[in-house]
Amino acid sequence: MDKTKFRSMLQGVLVLAVIALCSGLLLGFFNMITYVDPLQSAYDRFAEDTGATFSKMTDPDGEEYENGLVLYYALSDDGKYHAFLASGKGGYGGDVQVYVYVSDNKITKAVLGENAETLWGTFEENFFDQFIGIDVTQKTSFLPSDVTTSSTAKLSIQAVSRAIDAVMTYYNQNVGGENNG
Repeated sequence: MDKTKFRSMLQGVLVLAVIALCSGLLLGFFNMITYVDPLQSAYDRFAEDTGATFSKMTDPDGEEYENGLVLYYALSDDGKYHAFLASGKGGYGGDVQVYVYVSDNKITKAVLGENAETLWGTFEENFFDQFIGIDVTQKTSFLPSDVTTSSTAKLSIQAVSRAIDAVMTYYNQNVGGENNG
C-alpha cells in the first residue's frame, strides 16, 4: 500500500475517532445536566401529595412480588405517613406506577404515577377514591373485581390492583404486620 493511501485512510479514521469522542462528551454533558434522580423525584412527589417532609428513604431497594413491585418506601419525618411508590405489572402499555399513602394502617391517598396507558381518560375522575380508607392490615389482596369503574380499561385496572396488592403485602410483611407492630 502506498503512503498516500495509508495517510488518507489514517486521516479518515482519526476524523471519525474525534467525532465519536466529541459526540460522547456532548451526550455525557447533556445527560449530566438533564439527569433526574429517581429517588429525589419520589421524595418530592411524596412531599407534594402529603404535605409532609421525607428526608430518608426507609427502603430504597423496594421488594418484588409476583405481579407487583414496591419501588420505594419511606416514612415521613413526623412518622404520620408511610409512602410507597409501587408498580403493577400487566397494563395495556406496560407497568403502571401508583403512589400510595398509608396512615394509621389505612390508605389515605392513591395517585397515578408513570405509565404508558392510553385509556386513563376513560376512568372516572374519582377512580382512586375507592381505595381510600382500606385497612391494609385487614385486606391481603385487592382483586381487579374489587375495583369499580365503568371503564373498559381492564388491563389498566389489573395493573393498579397489582400495585396496591404489592403495597399491602409489603406493609403487612415489613411495616405494620403482626410481627412489626
